[in-house]
Amino acid sequence: MVEGVEDVLKVVESVPLVDTHEHLQPEPDRLSESQDPLRLFLHYVADDLSSAGITLDEWEKMIDPSRPWEERVAIFEAYWEYAKTTGYGQALRIALRDLYGVEDINRRTFPKLVEALNACATPGFYRRVLQRANIAKIVADHGDFPELTVEPKLDKDYFVLVRRYELFTFPRTWEDLYTISRVVKTPVRNLSDLERALRRWVKETLPRYVGVKIGFPAYELSLKFEYATYSEAEYALKALIEGGSRVPQPSIDELKPLHSYLLRVLLQEAEATGKPVQVHTGIQSWSAAEPKGARWYPYPGAWKHAPPANAISNANPTLLVNLFKEFAGVKFVLFHAGYPYSREAGVLAKQYPNVFLDLCWMHEVNPKAYEEILDEWLELVPSNKVMAFGGDYVHIEGTYGASRLARRGVAKVLRRKIEDGRWDVEDAVKVAWRILRTNAQKLFNLTLPPA
Repeated sequence: MVEGVEDVLKVVESVPLVDTHEHLQPEPDRLSESQDPLRLFLHYVADDLSSAGITLDEWEKMIDPSRPWEERVAIFEAYWEYAKTTGYGQALRIALRDLYGVEDINRRTFPKLVEALNACATPGFYRRVLQRANIAKIVADHGDFPELTVEPKLDKDYFVLVRRYELFTFPRTWEDLYTISRVVKTPVRNLSDLERALRRWVKETLPRYVGVKIGFPAYELSLKFEYATYSEAEYALKALIEGGSRVPQPSIDELKPLHSYLLRVLLQEAEATGKPVQVHTGIQSWSAAEPKGARWYPYPGAWKHAPPANAISNANPTLLVNLFKEFAGVKFVLFHAGYPYSREAGVLAKQYPNVFLDLCWMHEVNPKAYEEILDEWLELVPSNKVMAFGGDYVHIEGTYGASRLARRGVAKVLRRKIEDGRWDVEDAVKVAWRILRTNAQKLFNLTLPPA
């Protein structure tokens, strides 16, 4: 029986989490690599090193394993000193401390950290970290790579997948059309062929997944997808086909009617299956500004120095309102709190029954903002519509550190509500379980081990 605020905080620690969003490198791939901290741990930290001013030349030297480690760490330290206190820095330092007994990355600790990494790099590594983090299930992003039929080697006891269809819905080059026809083994000569290929591919693949992920538009387009007629979409596709391999290809603006049309085809198929649709909204990471054709992992590369090409205003979740109305049967999940448009995202979820809110990534983007947004949302929006944790990392250590930040933030928010007399203890306990576990369990129809 839970009696007081301290017991509520214990409940927050005890909930076996559902992690709603990760890009984790499969364990076999991770274990086969050199356990090099200056390559393994740069996801998201790279954003802050770049923001702090690291040059391309310094970056390339820092990630070059053939150089003396002392030289590489010296470059890292010069910029890490400014970045270690950000949310990204906090998440990494928590993981280093708890998992490896190392407080920081510097010339003094580097040899000990490498030794600890190599000692832990044995089969079952991910399970050990997830058990320590008390994470019951992870919803991972399958991605949308050219090898579309390849499934990542993830532990099925812990991982389920969402699927991207961005190659089919947002083709940008003649080569994209060729890849689509190769995958479905049918020529794509016109819009009818392309629509048929998309519907067929979704019907064949989506039953194996728990949902759909839409990420690309927030990085290169506007989230405003106006209605496009068949003829408008066909005209745009014709320009893409007739352009062949010539450079330049049709612009994003020229292709927007095609993308709008195909996105609606995808949403029709998702609506028919009842699978939720996750949408990247708000802040963009430098770490996602990959060159065309690059895999999400392994990484890193010098491409991390290209800031997001898109304006943040193009990722405002309010731009999706027409789709919320048009596809009332689709459960849209707004990612990353829509930050910095988090208040707008909360209002959307309050107004539209089919809009849900996910704070994934926010706990390490800005831990203080995470708490403030969660605090506000829990009094603005019914508590069955909020999900509080998703690490959004390539490396498992980031997931661990993010889970610690998320639990800390949830505990602080619930403590304040109880101590301010706004909520009673029973309400706080119920909400903790919902936002950390059961909301995601119900949304994605997950089978979980007993809590």
